[in-house]
Amino acid sequence: MICCKECIDLLCDYFEGTLNPDTAASLEDHFKDCPPCVSFLETYRQTSDLCRKTIFKALEFRPDKTPINLPKTALNCDIDKYFFY
Repeated sequence: MICCKECIDLLCDYFEGTLNPDTAASLEDHFKDCPPCVSFLETYRQTSDLCRKTIFKALEFRPDKTPINLPKTALNCDIDKYFFY
């Protein structure tokens, strides 16, 4: 069984879908029995969503123009892989 600290350490990989299936299942089992971790999970999701929206609004993201502070390589990435809804 995964403990709360391990849960927090695994969240990024969990959201990116890079955990092996057994670890992901253990993490989901932990969420069933741990309201504080579920709360943290929801806060993590909301924070990621807010950051994504804020970044794109602040940069006025347009694919045909590279914003000054955005690396050109960022235009080629799958943004949904890094920001969660």
